[in-house]
Amino acid sequence: MHDHDLGTGYVPHQGIAQLSHSLEQSLDQGRTLLAEMTRFTKDESMRFAHMQLEHADQAFAHFRDRQDLAGLIGAQQEWFKGMMHDYAAQSLRYAEMFHTMTRHVQSHVENAVSELRDQAEENLTGLDREVADMVDVGHGTTGEQVHPQAG
Repeated sequence: MHDHDLGTGYVPHQGIAQLSHSLEQSLDQGRTLLAEMTRFTKDESMRFAHMQLEHADQAFAHFRDRQDLAGLIGAQQEWFKGMMHDYAAQSLRYAEMFHTMTRHVQSHVENAVSELRDQAEENLTGLDREVADMVDVGHGTTGEQVHPQAG
């Protein structure tokens, strides 16, 4: 591929390089976002697992303290109720994380699209100038069409 600057300052290779750079930035930001999501998920999963182990220890301690069947059933119901509360709270935390991530991705996509649109408009303007210059050269300065002489 040959790049020619016809005096307009526009070189096609520069436009492609700009688009490539924008794509690389988008991919890097995507990798960063994925790494953040992975870290958040791992940290939350570990926090949740530790919390569940603590609650299980407490429940078993209550089981040992209860001597009758009604006391055991009551301790089991409390443990189950605590577990359901923890799972609901964890689900809300994940929903909030995904909502925040979605807003971040949407903002990133909007910015990337805006940059690409601006670059495309710049490239189109450069091409328009290049075509206009070629038309002006083809018509000469008097408006008459210039024909090459047969030699």
